[in-house]
Amino acid sequence: SWDDSPLCRLVRPALTAVRRPLAELGALAAVVLRELLVGEEAADVCAPRPSLVTRGSTGPARG
Repeated sequence: SWDDSPLCRLVRPALTAVRRPLAELGALAAVVLRELLVGEEAADVCAPRPSLVTRGSTGPARG
């Protein structure tokens, strides 16, 4: 699942998911938007890294 939906924890087995730091992404977007609105050149930004939330749907590799 993407963005670690609450449903990931409700099903059985619980689903492994990717979690993106949405608050950080929103803050970066706001900075870039502000720069553009005041006529500045938007700075290059690096998006924060997502994290893997491992749950019951993930197991060891076979073979």
